[in-house]
Amino acid sequence: MKRHLLYSIVATAGLALAGCNGDYDDWASPQSYPQDPSNSTYGVTFSAGPDATINMGALASSTVRLVGLNSSSEAVKGYTLKSLTIGGESINGTVDGNNITVEANDLLKMIEKLYGSRASVARPIEVNSEVSINLDNGDAVTGSKGTTTASLTPYSTPGIDPKGYYLLGNFAGNDWSLATPIWMKANGDGTFTASVTTTSEGDNWYKFYMGSYYSDSDWDTVNQGQMGCENNGDNSLTNFLVYTGDPEYTGGVQTPVISGQGSFEITLDMNNLTYTVRRAEAQYYIVGGINNPTWSADACLHTMFYALGGNNYCYTTKWPGAWDLKFWSAKDVGNWDVAWGAGDGDGSYTGKLINTSAGAFQAPSNEYYTLTINMNDETYEWTKLDNQSPTEYTAVSLIGDFNGWGGDIDLAQEANAPHNWYGRATIPSDGGLKFRANHDWATSWGTSADDEGKPVGEVYFLGIGEKNITVPAGTYDFYLNDITGRWSIVAVK
Repeated sequence: MKRHLLYSIVATAGLALAGCNGDYDDWASPQSYPQDPSNSTYGVTFSAGPDATINMGALASSTVRLVGLNSSSEAVKGYTLKSLTIGGESINGTVDGNNITVEANDLLKMIEKLYGSRASVARPIEVNSEVSINLDNGDAVTGSKGTTTASLTPYSTPGIDPKGYYLLGNFAGNDWSLATPIWMKANGDGTFTASVTTTSEGDNWYKFYMGSYYSDSDWDTVNQGQMGCENNGDNSLTNFLVYTGDPEYTGGVQTPVISGQGSFEITLDMNNLTYTVRRAEAQYYIVGGINNPTWSADACLHTMFYALGGNNYCYTTKWPGAWDLKFWSAKDVGNWDVAWGAGDGDGSYTGKLINTSAGAFQAPSNEYYTLTINMNDETYEWTKLDNQSPTEYTAVSLIGDFNGWGGDIDLAQEANAPHNWYGRATIPSDGGLKFRANHDWATSWGTSADDEGKPVGEVYFLGIGEKNITVPAGTYDFYLNDITGRWSIVAVK
């Protein structure tokens, strides 16, 4: 009995072990399943769509079939659009049968933005598409991509008006008056420019007008030739023009704005139907006792007034308090016949400016003052500083992306105009920069938050604030007053 029981136990254990070995073999070599077929299995191809050559003036539909889709497999029953990009920018599209379609006007605006032009010229387009493949069994295969080409010709645009163009708006000397339009200068290349001074610290509204529709009294006639923008109140510095009867922008001609007081140059480009606004404050240089050497036309280029906007300018320093001050506009430096000086005032806090047979004028005393000039009404005013012992700095320098935010470029303090710094430097690449004191970040100067990453103009910068100043590559004259924090940057032509 004992022997038979032992054999039974051994046999049962052997069966159990045999079962375990079988399970282990199954785990070590699991059952394999076939992989999903790749996209290429379905032979999906991308091609230029039936409407890929687009002429906006001849379209019969508001949508265009931009990309064609095809498959050699009967298992493919359709497609779902995953992404559609042109020039790296996404655009909305839909799949309609075997085509990817887009709204023609959406495509037009994207192409115009990419080229910076509304000119009626055929523009080549590279289209990148991605779709998922829908199968007849209800499954979907993702990730099929293709690149195709197309071209688009924008609508024909108005020809250049032989009678030119003018501006109306919140500008000094105009204020929407038909009697005093601001005519733009023809540059001979299809562009037109005008210099204006805005009158409001807020929004200054304006529009462009065709000379052929000019009237000094009839707004109905004038408005037939109006040109503006797409969105009312747009303050873009560069934008596309919208004109009366525009087939692309059907919401009517809206009114752009310039934000803030100041002097600006406005350029109208009728080749590309664009306009550009840039700050263009005048430049005025002080000549007299604060120069080193004194009364030097060359040295005065280091002592430039800081623009305040609205055609007002200031300069703060410790003045000699003698009859030793005049100033020139940038175009007149060295010409004593048109140097600005005192018409009256006789050393008082305010006075009249003249630039014909002008005498020199002076600060009320040998102390720190801010001299402010208003070139709209040609007056000056002295304001004495409350603090007659401003902080002294051993250095003021430039630092930024151009030098890896290290290895400061020092400016020089004017010997006879303390707390004013000047230097000429070449910035090798576009980027941000700041002024800073004593090669340290305890005190630094930049631009305001509103201007961060956006220069005020192409050739003339001015400002005050804490953010980086964006400066294109080039050679510039740099000015900074460490009392007021005001700075100016002028391109060297």
